[in-house]
Amino acid sequence: MSIKENIIESNLEAMALSGIHLGASKSSGHPKMKSYIWSNRSAFQVIDLEQSQQCLTAAIDFLVDIRKKNGVILFVGTSPAAKELTRKIAENLNMPFVTERWLGGTFTNFSTINKRVNYLKDLEKQKAAGEFEKYTKYEALKLDEKIKKLRKDLGGIADMNRLPDAIWASSANYDKIAVKEAVKKNIPVIGIVNTNSDPSLFNYPIPANDNAISAVSFILDLVKRALTDVKIAVPVEPETNGKN
Repeated sequence: MSIKENIIESNLEAMALSGIHLGASKSSGHPKMKSYIWSNRSAFQVIDLEQSQQCLTAAIDFLVDIRKKNGVILFVGTSPAAKELTRKIAENLNMPFVTERWLGGTFTNFSTINKRVNYLKDLEKQKAAGEFEKYTKYEALKLDEKIKKLRKDLGGIADMNRLPDAIWASSANYDKIAVKEAVKKNIPVIGIVNTNSDPSLFNYPIPANDNAISAVSFILDLVKRALTDVKIAVPVEPETNGKN
């Protein structure tokens, strides 16, 4: 059974057990999420799992298509529930990621962010070459601290030398700045949208609980399995006729 068939045939009970259907409080609900709500009777909104299932299938189809073309997907997950899970899937797929704070301008001022990345690489190169030995202990310590901070903020995108082909957001709420920058740069947005967020910012919103680790893990595991199995197209070198 393919991963797509696996999603379609997924037991809705298993999805419910992971907590995917548990939305935000009724008082914080976003009006544009109304069509994804199954029940509004309690203090918390309940998401329609069949729609979550359909949206997840469409989102994975799109991500798989990008993966097949050897495209770049930036995985963003800064929420407590998503940090570790997002980092692991990105590393597993050899994709860039942001799991600490989103640096404003990462997309909209990419050239400046790229300069900071190059500065980080230069410092790491200097340290590896033993060039820090020419500094005092205090100066070397300060440079080490600078490397540590830059690595924390930029390490996940250190090898991303261009804007990505798509962005995955593990939480529309926590990752909203990244999502808004992606929209400004016309970068497709895919990800998890709880009932308190705006799904219209997403090309492929997945209505689901973005606060429970179990729910985020359930979704990311399906995404990882789908993208891991993809056969990436290898660029064909143009033939030459042997003439100079």
